[in-house]
Amino acid sequence: MNKKLIGSFIVGASLLAMPFATAFAATTQHTVAIKHAVWMRVGPHLYSRKISLEGAGARLKLDPGSTRYFWHVTDAHGQTGYVSRGAYYTKEVFAANTPASSSALSSSGIQVPYANTVDTVLPPGVTYQPSVRPLAPRNDTNQQKFDAILKVAKAQLGTPYVWGTSKDRGQDSFDCSNFTAYVYHHALGYKMSGASQTQYHKIGWPVAKSAMRPGDLLVFDHGGHVGIYIGNGRMIEEGGGLHKVGYLKVSPGSYWYKHLTVVKRMYE
Repeated sequence: MNKKLIGSFIVGASLLAMPFATAFAATTQHTVAIKHAVWMRVGPHLYSRKISLEGAGARLKLDPGSTRYFWHVTDAHGQTGYVSRGAYYTKEVFAANTPASSSALSSSGIQVPYANTVDTVLPPGVTYQPSVRPLAPRNDTNQQKFDAILKVAKAQLGTPYVWGTSKDRGQDSFDCSNFTAYVYHHALGYKMSGASQTQYHKIGWPVAKSAMRPGDLLVFDHGGHVGIYIGNGRMIEEGGGLHKVGYLKVSPGSYWYKHLTVVKRMYE
């Protein structure tokens, strides 16, 4: 096998044989939690040779040398390689925080999975704008991010629906997608499109309906409507038959659940 020098690490047979303590000599403050089983590979691409299948619940040490699409990691057996950065498979977590399976209650009593983990990767279609002074900056926990989303959204309850408008443009109303863009903008500092079709096609990480959690962007009728899930089978949204910002049911069997096209994760 040909060896590749990556930073100060060598991926090859000799590295795979290193003892656990040696492989962890250059520790970092982060780990990668495996959410669904994923292959560790020799190189940072899908056609690279497989090393081992890392199971759900495993924690891998994050090493220098990650790419845009792959984490460079070391597992509990001292094996070093690359695993997908796809949000379905993996999640970066600060080592000092609680396990990725943890959850907590928000200030409103809503349970938020991964509440104490810290996200360091922006979702697709989003840029970060710290000048807006978001309530929950990027290094805040998921719990703080959801609380910020809920606070910003609730402050707009009753705001009338007018197509093509947004308070970010000095107007006194929203349409559905400009409302969601406004909430994520002021809560998390996200700069994103206010068009529902763009939010449908390009923004956030798609996740299964069964994985829906508070803070997720909800897209209905293939981009015809959007809202934000707040837990307990409800969303907060603009319009949707209310003609204003308000709450609607999105629990299984409800009208809006039947029309739900995709759930978008907006922070990991």
